[in-house]
Amino acid sequence: MNKGKLNKFIGEGNVVIPLYILKCFKKLNLTMDEFVFLMYLQSRQDNLEFNPEKIANDLNLDIMEVMGYVSVLTDKGYLSLDVMKSENNVLEEVINLDSFYEKISTILIDFGSNLEEDKTSIFAYIEKELGRPLNSLEIKTIEGWLDNHIDSKLIKEGIKRALEMGVYSLKYVDKMLLNWESQGIKKIEDIENTKKEVNLEETMEFNTEDWNWLDDEEEYIGN
Repeated sequence: MNKGKLNKFIGEGNVVIPLYILKCFKKLNLTMDEFVFLMYLQSRQDNLEFNPEKIANDLNLDIMEVMGYVSVLTDKGYLSLDVMKSENNVLEEVINLDSFYEKISTILIDFGSNLEEDKTSIFAYIEKELGRPLNSLEIKTIEGWLDNHIDSKLIKEGIKRALEMGVYSLKYVDKMLLNWESQGIKKIEDIENTKKEVNLEETMEFNTEDWNWLDDEEEYIGN
């Protein structure tokens, strides 16, 4: 599917791609063209009769290109062509995407398991480093970091640097992470590979002397 054909296809109609499928894109091992073709088929769930002429017309392809995509996606295990009887007892070929949805389900289950493992690991790490259980507000703060997909190694680096400064407040770490994000620092390698070492004084708008320790202590006690 060349660029001109793809642009024409995009401009002529809407193909809704569920967010849960987009999250799995990198794990699908598909080219963008193969993905677009598969999403077109997925969007026709109510009418999966295999009609190469219609598919070719809808996607501005020729028949050979359609058959090529079907062959590749079949080999990769994302679809199959099944023969079924219609209501008129006529045999017809239909597109079966069951294997595609099974792959998506497996990816999402693995992703969810890894996410829970990461969450448990980061909570345990922070509690160990602080030397005490987390309060409810701190738990919400950490969950916010994870929901925003902040790299767990970056979170640990923030905790480490805060403790080196004698700061035991996650508010301080939160501010640090926000400043790192504003600088385009999204993973630990972004700090390690920078020419100029990024330290707390360079990334924070305030230092430990500016911190309202009483307010932070009251908040902890209140939880």
